[in-house]
Amino acid sequence: MRKIITFFSILIVSLVCMSSTPTVYFIGDSTMADYDPAVYPNQRGWGQMFRNFLTGDISFVNAARNGRSTRSFYTGSDSLWAGVRTKLKAGDYVFIQFAHNDEKLNGLSDPLETGGIATAPWEDYQLYLRDYIRDSRNLGATPILVTPIIRCYFSGNSITEKGKHNLGTDDSTLNYVRAMKAVGRELSVPVIDHTTLTTNYAESLGAINAYSTIYVTTDQTHLNPIGATLYAQLAVQEMLKQNILTNFLNASPNLIITPGALDFGNSYISGFSSSKLSISGLSLNPESGNITISTPDGFNVGLSSTGTFSTTLQIPYSGGNLSATDVYVHFQPSDEKLYSDSLVISYGSGITKKIFVTGNGLSMSSGVGFSVNFPLTANTTPVVSGPVINLEETWSEMYVKNYASIANWPEGVTGTASQRNSVPNDAWPAGEIDINTSRFIQFGVKANEGTKLTVDSIGLYAGAAGGSGLKYRVLYSKNADFSNPITLEDKISNTSNTMVVLSYKPMIQVTESEGFYLRFYPWYDGSASTKYFCLSNMTIAGKVSTINGISDANQDIINVYPNPSNGIYRFKNIVPKSQLEVYNSTGQLIKQYTVSDNCEINLDLTGFCKGSYIVKVLSQYKSYTGILLLK
Repeated sequence: MRKIITFFSILIVSLVCMSSTPTVYFIGDSTMADYDPAVYPNQRGWGQMFRNFLTGDISFVNAARNGRSTRSFYTGSDSLWAGVRTKLKAGDYVFIQFAHNDEKLNGLSDPLETGGIATAPWEDYQLYLRDYIRDSRNLGATPILVTPIIRCYFSGNSITEKGKHNLGTDDSTLNYVRAMKAVGRELSVPVIDHTTLTTNYAESLGAINAYSTIYVTTDQTHLNPIGATLYAQLAVQEMLKQNILTNFLNASPNLIITPGALDFGNSYISGFSSSKLSISGLSLNPESGNITISTPDGFNVGLSSTGTFSTTLQIPYSGGNLSATDVYVHFQPSDEKLYSDSLVISYGSGITKKIFVTGNGLSMSSGVGFSVNFPLTANTTPVVSGPVINLEETWSEMYVKNYASIANWPEGVTGTASQRNSVPNDAWPAGEIDINTSRFIQFGVKANEGTKLTVDSIGLYAGAAGGSGLKYRVLYSKNADFSNPITLEDKISNTSNTMVVLSYKPMIQVTESEGFYLRFYPWYDGSASTKYFCLSNMTIAGKVSTINGISDANQDIINVYPNPSNGIYRFKNIVPKSQLEVYNSTGQLIKQYTVSDNCEINLDLTGFCKGSYIVKVLSQYKSYTGILLLK
């Protein structure tokens, strides 16, 4: 009987796991990744557009990231593969596409100890592909290999071998596509030959039309929105031919919308945050009419970033098609609360799609201001104002060459010296099409114990010295390992010896267990020397507020209000006969009270310097510690 019970228990558990909603995970590089339309108006990954071809009860996570190879996605400090692996369950799918960045050293592997990203096709590249497959199968998920899309390298009417990821003079030795297919045969893994599919499609258009139709104008690797949609459709058609996800794919969607959701984060009441959707239509029925967008409370839409915004918007179309149209979305909170709902996009006889939107309204009145300013004219010493912990500037695979003047500054700005940053031996490597995740400059701030930060402003000057081929990306994260980063800027066009203004309003709340980490990732468009990434006058600013109340490990709460305050604080729920002590930031005792029987006390810090103070409440049984903010 025990064996029978065990068998049926396993059977029931298996059926429950298989009956839950499957999730499709994409892992790969920048050609597959998601892009914020507000930051990248003309660039998409084909994985981002793949969402539009999904139908039915299935979830989708595009974990692909810029600059990643099979190695760096698996072993990188930002733990991208570990983040996917911990969520995988039986019935899920993992689509694996790499090669673009594995090719960085023309078919050789970086030494493992350097943390580099390049892999040799028949060695480390295959090794990591096998690791992804093994890990996925061990968790009951189904791995699918996807060969890389082509680079738009034409010779006459044909894509070159290098464009098809064969870096050698024969058809095998340095061929990443053949190496991936060999792993598929070895381990009986389905392979989507996206290289051949995209080769055939691009060649059918011809060199000039393929480049203008499919790729961004700045390189021959990354995709514009139309190209990303077309390449996603090619992959979907091949999946259906191989009976992969047949119940969850529609190869001919009518409405194509990107992104699939908008998270506005935090925004002050009476202010707004802005983002953007791209909407296009194919084979719409009826052939002419309007696409209507309706917004929930707290959100408005418009066709121009500076035009009229309203709760509804109509976009006319004809001929059954709507060319890609940008729709701007404003989050304008009126209350201090979380807003979470959906935009409804509809046309025809009740055909609708929903785009999830969320945002958090914040009060402007609460908190004490802080700022950390790095002049970066002679050293890295910052000027810190307010109750915040500054994190020193740090470098990875970079260093400060010197502090020197630069010729051109924005109009009206009196130029000073800037911090010139370079790479080891001042030699920028060839073959980099995207960021190197091991090369960056980092700044940051953290909250004091008992407080939280709202980073609402970042401003600086940045530029290139010595050449115009410098590119850089600006990202932030709330995690010390820089996991789940958000892109603020992608500067892929820079003029030599010229500084530009960078200004952001990120509205990021950071608790005492987190931090705000800001990174600059520079790279060069080819092998070069004596080229420098320049920074000057960088400021991170915002507000500091306390975590409500003061509590001990048993979660007993002493109420303190207002906090922050102009000087007068009222304490409630204190144990009678307690001692209340206040210390300044250097640890000096500046106030001391004995609490009477009524469990309340008014504390007066009027006349003391603005900033943070430590308050301790001591009784016979317990002690409490908290932060007071004086504004």
